[in-house]
Amino acid sequence: MQIYSDHFGRVIWLTISPAEVRMDLQDLGPDFEYERCATVSEVGKLCESLNVTYEELQAALLLRLENQMTAFDLFTELLDDHHIQFEYFSG
Repeated sequence: MQIYSDHFGRVIWLTISPAEVRMDLQDLGPDFEYERCATVSEVGKLCESLNVTYEELQAALLLRLENQMTAFDLFTELLDDHHIQFEYFSG
């Protein structure tokens, strides 16, 4: 689901499933294109760090991240703060 978009070309998506939580960021401009992706496999550990069940995870993440231009950075900082490993792509 798209959780952020602006007129400068930034779009952020959040995808939640029992197997993984993934956040994608895309910055598209007339002269540049930039993408980042963070994927968490330890969904249970993420739920535990937020003190929520899997069923409550989407609402908890949206409360923290929806409509935030820095949602990607906030998400990866949350993961780092709770020592949750994630795969990272930047390009």
